[in-house]
Amino acid sequence: MRRIVLSLLVFVALFVFAPTAFASNNNDDLCTPAYQLTHLGQCPLNGPGGRVEMLQRYELPEDLPAANIQSLKTPPPLANKNYARVIKPNAPIYASVDDALANKEKRKSGKGFIYVTYDYPITRNGEDFFQINVGEFVRRADIANVTPSKFEGVVVTRQPERPFGWILAAVQPRLNPNLYGQLNADVPKLNRYDMVQVYDRLKVGNKEWLLIGRNQWIEHDPYYIALVEVQPMPPQVLGKWIAVNLYEQTMSVYENDRMVYASLVSSGIGVWNTRPGIFQVYEKLDSTPMSGAFAADASDYYSLEDVPWTMYFDKTIALHGAYWHDLFGYQQSHGCVNLAPKDSLWLFKWAELGTIVYVYDPSGRTPTTSFGGGP
Repeated sequence: MRRIVLSLLVFVALFVFAPTAFASNNNDDLCTPAYQLTHLGQCPLNGPGGRVEMLQRYELPEDLPAANIQSLKTPPPLANKNYARVIKPNAPIYASVDDALANKEKRKSGKGFIYVTYDYPITRNGEDFFQINVGEFVRRADIANVTPSKFEGVVVTRQPERPFGWILAAVQPRLNPNLYGQLNADVPKLNRYDMVQVYDRLKVGNKEWLLIGRNQWIEHDPYYIALVEVQPMPPQVLGKWIAVNLYEQTMSVYENDRMVYASLVSSGIGVWNTRPGIFQVYEKLDSTPMSGAFAADASDYYSLEDVPWTMYFDKTIALHGAYWHDLFGYQQSHGCVNLAPKDSLWLFKWAELGTIVYVYDPSGRTPTTSFGGGP
């Protein structure tokens, strides 16, 4: 009995007379702003001194260093092509306008994800028709015009000193790295395709927060932001190589160990994932058609004409321009790595047969096998 009483007395003494540092880690009320300033990292950031500590630890200068990047400043992409989606399932395709007027079909377009390129309209009997291939015409009512994305990546003029990236969905920075923290109303909301630099990172619970400006924190969530960081050269790689980050949905381009270009991508989604690995560009095509289906019922059928600036690197998987969407930064494809048209043109001119393509997923979630192989 005496041993139990003595043990209790020792415990009470330790609790009552414990050093402030010990107590401060377990009781937010003891973390005064004055204490927290002299004991950085020992108190919760959401305590009474959290704001003071954040200012001390993560204060940035008034004039933030600019990124060593510049835009391409190129004309509109692929202006000599007109693109359209076939919006009518099994739309009739005719060998001539006369056949169209007589409803004499050559074939049907099929059902699915179908895009065509077309010439100027031909008007007959008050109705417009478009030629989509040699000896193939469709009605205007059966297609809808598509405007390719104007997004473009950046030329990197000097090795980046810090991570940078693009905002993917509108977000308002917060004063503190806290989902429920106060929004920074003194800065404008960030919108899609805005570029930011990352000046510091902080793990709070199971979430990482990024400091992108003075008192500007955003959550490192791939829905909101896609980051680019300098990657070490893969083993036995020399010269030109391309890195595709499947988690961030970004691409960084290198000459030896120096980054020279960076942009967003859209890789394979779901069972059509783009598999990680080290590959080589084995075929380059200015323009090529792509079609196919993987589902047993062909419910995922696709047919795309004139896919621009295509570079195959892993069997039927390629880097290529995508004129049919503007969702770069998110997974979208049947396995290929989609690029905005301007990016695909730049990369096509820069890369050579044999250029290494390093596909990786820092999260480790992407399977190393893939059922994909399409746009």
